Amino acid sequence: MGELISRVQSDPVLMISAAIGVVILLFMVLVVVVASMRVKTYKDRYVDVKIDNEAKEKRIAVLEEEMKVLHIKNAQNEQELQQFDDTKKRLAQTTEILEKTQKEFASLQTLQGQTKTQLDQLTERYEALKNAHRALNERMESLNEENSKLRVNNARLLMKLETEERFVSQMQQRKKQQSNNKGENE
Repeated sequence: MGELISRVQSDPVLMISAAIGVVILLFMVLVVVVASMRVKTYKDRYVDVKIDNEAKEKRIAVLEEEMKVLHIKNAQNEQELQQFDDTKKRLAQTTEILEKTQKEFASLQTLQGQTKTQLDQLTERYEALKNAHRALNERMESLNEENSKLRVNNARLLMKLETEERFVSQMQQRKKQQSNNKGENE
């Protein structure tokens, strides 16, 4: 090897060839070193990207599960919203019915007040008429009693009158008979 070095030193063409060989060798080593560094860098990047991809795949799987849950929840919320709209419509209808009922209630209260006033007036009138009826019944009973007494009196008077008339007619007949008898006797 020493001999080879001395020979290369003495011959300029060999020296240039050796220098070119060394330069080519250095260039190849440099290319190999750079390539190996690039391979290592790409290998590290690949491992990092693979780890990132696995993490992202796990995250995507979790997000897909969450998205499914959110889709289900969204469907439930839409259903509840539909039910809420239905409930709102029913509430509006119920409110209208309540307003109508309140108006009817107010008119019925007014009618009830008027009816109560009329009832009170009619009750007072009824009581007055009842008292008047009671008074008239008492008067009628007293008048009936008086009428009965007067009838009895009238019956007695009639009987007396009839008795008197009979007596008078008997007296007149006797007078006639006596006058007839006197006229016959004469």
